[in-house]
Amino acid sequence: MKMQNMKRGETTEQITLFNWANNNLHALPCLALMYHVPNEGKRTNGAVLKAAGMKSGVPDVVLPVPCNGFHGLYLEMKYGKNKTTAEQEAFMAMLRQQGYKTAVAYGFEDAKAEILAYLQEPGKMPLEKCLASPWIAGKCDGVQMPGRMFAKAPCRECAKHEPTRTEQTIEENMAAVQEQFKRPITKAIADLSAGKAIGNLSLEDTLETINQNLAFLVKGKELTVEQSAAVLTVAMEAYKQAKKERV
Repeated sequence: MKMQNMKRGETTEQITLFNWANNNLHALPCLALMYHVPNEGKRTNGAVLKAAGMKSGVPDVVLPVPCNGFHGLYLEMKYGKNKTTAEQEAFMAMLRQQGYKTAVAYGFEDAKAEILAYLQEPGKMPLEKCLASPWIAGKCDGVQMPGRMFAKAPCRECAKHEPTRTEQTIEENMAAVQEQFKRPITKAIADLSAGKAIGNLSLEDTLETINQNLAFLVKGKELTVEQSAAVLTVAMEAYKQAKKERV
């Protein structure tokens, strides 16, 4: 039977969920491990299957990926007014006792939200935004800041992020700089491009502060004069972008 001819229900929602998972493996390769437990439906060989290990109450979808303190995620798919059975509730309670996350999802959108919430790492870019960003050859452009010179900080720290031209310039010229010095300068320039100054400073004073910090790194031989000039040029472009945005 073709899917377009099937009546919408738990099965079609589950098919949609797995199609979504397959279409987003580039961003979340762990979704390749997600699988369905075929416990539903009546079978002529039910007794044999039970003897071979099939059990009532086992949730429909399993994502065997440890995350945020859980060993894995079990989803029971429902649709419409369907409710969980006593056997399903009991089995999910036992799973929770063993350190697994369980949830009841009413349709594809609900199941997708549960999966993204489960995989979401604290302090990282919301996965929904990651999936919505442009991806090319396994690399993500990231969620752009105003002016599009930089992606937002969580994106810049992601191994799958494709750096912007501006980000590449800073990284290439500050590759040898200690992280404790490089990070605040990069943040200041990125914030400046979005029109945000350092503390209570003006945009002009923020640019001058960046210049002074770069000069300090040159004096300490963390940067060459040429490298400092390249980074300062980026900072000046960020300043011009900020002034443009304020007009």
